[in-house]
Amino acid sequence: MGTAPKMYFYLLLIVFICDGFNVHGPPGPLIVQLGDSVMLPCFVKTPLPLEELEVEWKRNDSETLVHLWQDGESRPESQNNHYYERAHFFTEEIAHGNFSLLLTDVTRKDAGVYKCAVYTKLDSGETLIEIKEIERLIVSGAHIISAYAGEDITLNCSVDSHITPEKIEDVSWKKTDEDILVLLYQEGTILTDSTSERYVDRVEFFSAEERMKGNFSLRLKDVRTEDKGLYMCLVFSGELSANTTVEIQQLGLSFLHIAILILCILGFVIGSLILGFLSYTSYKKEDDSRRALAVQCAHVLIPNITMSIVFIIWGVTEGFFKEAATCSALNFVRILFLLWTALHLKTFQDFPRRLINHFPISLQYTVITAVAYFRIFVDIFSYITDTLLKVILSLPPSFLLLALIIGCCRRIHTIPMVYIAIESSNFGRMMVIVWRYGLHQINVAAAIFTLFFPILSLLWVYFCNIPKRWNYLFWVSVMFILEVLSTSGSIYLHYDVKIDMKEHDALVCVNAFLHILTLIVLFTHLNNLPAQQSESRNTGTQRCHLVVFMFGTVGVVFVNAVVLSVELILKARNGERTVDLRLILLPIESVFAVCCLALQISAFWKKKRERFREDIEKLRQLCVCKQRQRDSPPQSNEHELENLASVPQPSGS
Repeated sequence: MGTAPKMYFYLLLIVFICDGFNVHGPPGPLIVQLGDSVMLPCFVKTPLPLEELEVEWKRNDSETLVHLWQDGESRPESQNNHYYERAHFFTEEIAHGNFSLLLTDVTRKDAGVYKCAVYTKLDSGETLIEIKEIERLIVSGAHIISAYAGEDITLNCSVDSHITPEKIEDVSWKKTDEDILVLLYQEGTILTDSTSERYVDRVEFFSAEERMKGNFSLRLKDVRTEDKGLYMCLVFSGELSANTTVEIQQLGLSFLHIAILILCILGFVIGSLILGFLSYTSYKKEDDSRRALAVQCAHVLIPNITMSIVFIIWGVTEGFFKEAATCSALNFVRILFLLWTALHLKTFQDFPRRLINHFPISLQYTVITAVAYFRIFVDIFSYITDTLLKVILSLPPSFLLLALIIGCCRRIHTIPMVYIAIESSNFGRMMVIVWRYGLHQINVAAAIFTLFFPILSLLWVYFCNIPKRWNYLFWVSVMFILEVLSTSGSIYLHYDVKIDMKEHDALVCVNAFLHILTLIVLFTHLNNLPAQQSESRNTGTQRCHLVVFMFGTVGVVFVNAVVLSVELILKARNGERTVDLRLILLPIESVFAVCCLALQISAFWKKKRERFREDIEKLRQLCVCKQRQRDSPPQSNEHELENLASVPQPSGS
C-alpha cells in the first residue's frame, strides 16, 4: 500500500475515534452552602489527545469567563476577576478526560448556569451545570468591645439565613478561652439551667420578636473584670453551622473599684501608719491618759473596719461572696484579737479589760468557722429530713455559744468550758466533713485518726482536769501532744477531701488557723493570769507584745490592702483571677496567731517553770530511787555477812 492511502486511512481512524465525543455533567442542579467549596463536574468517558485541547468554562447567562485550559496548561490570567483564585482545574485529571472545576468560597452571586465547552482539533462538545440554590447561614457581630466594670454591654450576634428563625435549632454563647457555657437557646427555648454559675442572672437574649428577626445578641449585665476574654456565638441549623466571635478586650476599673483602691490606701496610711506612730509614741512615753486610749483604739479600729468594708464592697462587685465574707470576717474579728494583745501595753482598765481578756479568741473561732463552713452546713441541713439529726448536728456550735456566754460572765480557774466547747467544735467540724463528702471520697484511716484525738483530748480534760502537783508536767505534755496530733490529722483530712481545688486549699488554710486558735485558748487558760497581774510584766515582755501588736495592726493590714489592690489591677489588665485571696490572707493571719501563741507559751513557761523544775526533780529522784532499789539486794547481803562476822563465837567452838 502506498504512502497516500496509508495517510488517508490514518486520518479516517482519527476521525472515527474523535468524532461524536460526549461531554457529561451532573445529573441535576447543584445545591451549595454559602462559603463552602463545590465541584462542577465535566468529563468525557474516552480520554482525548492533549494536542490542541481547549477547555473553556463560562457563565451561560453572561458569557463571563470562569476559567480556561489551553495549550496544555491552565490560563488563570484570563479569568474574570470575580473568579480569580477561586476556580481551579484538577490538572492531573485532564489527561484522563476529567475537566471538572473546583469553585471555592461560594457567594450568592455564584448561583446560575455554567457551561463547560471542550474543543479539539476536529470536534467539540459542551454540557451545562446549574448551581440552583445557595444555602446561607451567616453569623455576624461586633468583634471587639471595650467597657468599664459594672456596666451593661451587648455582645452582638446577627443571623442572616434563607432558613426561617423557627428552624434554627441551636444558638449557644460560650466563653471560649475558659470553655464556659454562658447561655443556650435550643428549639425555641432559652435554657437558663445550663448557664454557668458565674453568669446566672446576668445574661439574657433580646425579646422573641428580635429573635424572629435573627437577632441573638447577648446582653451581659454588671460586667466584671473576670468577664474579659473571647466569646463565641455558635449557630446550628440542620447540617449548617456558623459562628462569630466577640472579644471584651479593654475593661477599665469601675467607680467602685477606684473607691476600693482609695479606701485601701487611706485605711493603711491613716489607720496603720499615722495612728501607729502616735500609738507607739504614747507607749514610749508611758502615757495612760484618755487621749492615749483613744489613739490606741483608733489604731486598732480604723484600718480593720476599713478593710472589712472594702472586702464587702469587693465581694458584692465581683460576686465572690464566700471569699469576701471570709476575708471581711478576718479583718473584723482581728479587732478584739489586737485589743487582747494590747492588754499587756497598760491601756485598758476594769470591765473592758476583763471583757477583752475572755472574749476575742472564742469569737474569732466562732465567726471564722461559721463563715468558712456555712455552705457545707447548709448542704447537710437541706439534705437531712430527720429533726433529731439536725439537733445533734447543731450541738457543737450551740455548746460553743453557751461556753462563750459563760466564759464572758465569770472567770474559770480550771480548764475552761470555752476550751472544751472549741475542742467539741473541732470534732463536730470533722464529723461534718466526713458526713458531707462520705467515706468513698475520704481516706477511712485518716478519718478515724482525725476523729479519735479530739475525743481523747476531751476525755483527758474531763477525767484528769487540772492535775495534782506531782504529775502537772506529764499532764501538760500529753495535752500538747494530743493537740498537735489532732491538728495534723485534721489538716490531712481536709487535704484529702476530693472537692473543688480552690475550696479545698481554702478549707485547709481555715482549718490550720482554727487549730492555732485552739492552742491559744488552751495556753491562755493554763496561764490563768488575772487582768491585774499582767500589768506587772517586765519591759522585755511588754516589748514582745508591742512587736506582735504592731505586726497585727500594720503588717497584716498592709498585706490585706496590697493583696486586694494587686488583685483588682491584675484582673482589670488580664481579665482573670490571679489567686484566691484566702490562700494569702489566712496564712498571714495564721502567722500573726502563731506569734500570739508564742507569747502565751512564753508566759506559761515563765509562770510555771518553778513547778516544772520541781516535777523534773521529782522525776529524777524517782528514777534514782528505782535505780537504788535495783542495786540494793547485793548491798543488803554484804551487810548481813558483816553482821554475822561481828557476832561473838561460843568458847567451845
